[in-house]
Amino acid sequence: MIKVINKRNFGNLFHYAHFICDCLFPEIINEIFKFNQVVREKNIDQTLGNFKKIYEEVMMIKNIELNNTDFINLNIQTIIYKNKENYFDKIYFDKFRNFIFTRYNINYIQFDKNYPEVILIKRYHRIELIDDEDLKKINKNITTGKERREINNIDIVEEYLQDKYNQNFKSLFMELISFEEQIKYFNNAKLIICAHGAVMSNMFFCKEKTTIIEVTCNCKFKFFDIISKNLNLNHVKINDNKYDIIINHLKIYNLH
Repeated sequence: MIKVINKRNFGNLFHYAHFICDCLFPEIINEIFKFNQVVREKNIDQTLGNFKKIYEEVMMIKNIELNNTDFINLNIQTIIYKNKENYFDKIYFDKFRNFIFTRYNINYIQFDKNYPEVILIKRYHRIELIDDEDLKKINKNITTGKERREINNIDIVEEYLQDKYNQNFKSLFMELISFEEQIKYFNNAKLIICAHGAVMSNMFFCKEKTTIIEVTCNCKFKFFDIISKNLNLNHVKINDNKYDIIINHLKIYNLH
């Protein structure tokens, strides 16, 4: 059993991007999976919320969250691990990816023909990220990316991609897809189109030279750039979220 304290710079671990980048990534690097139980404090900054299930599935250990007093009084080994910015070297990215791919028995080098080569990420309505009633009361971040960042008239972009790529294309609501399947979709895609958001954390699982067209909606997250650089992805940013500008860019792209 080990106590963990996450000292990241910002963000909540019960939000997908921070769960992947600020929790799973550094905890796998630090080999927390070698313990049979991990204990963290139950507060708005440390809780995994409803991602506890994914965490336990990936790490194959039990995640326990204690109130402040019980957490402090628990006298066991404690680790305050470094934040993700200390693991920018590709060797860490490879360690993380290899662990995940091995966990789900994924041959990440070959393309699986059961998955489309082109995917468009659409946003679903808000889902609950925390079940704990006490934490839900103090959670102030209850908006969704859809309310703040989305491709205008995305259905028109979807129709264009469907006509161009036919059976090689699929639009997805990642909120409705298991973590394992999200990994496989991103690992087998050659072209991914999405608005800036948490789903871009799945770039971790892309093959080299995959094209990611990010409609930024005037947002940025430096770590996404680090992922694309370390994994040699073709990360294209479009600042304007108008559908016609996005389609004009897609017209010059062909699968290879």
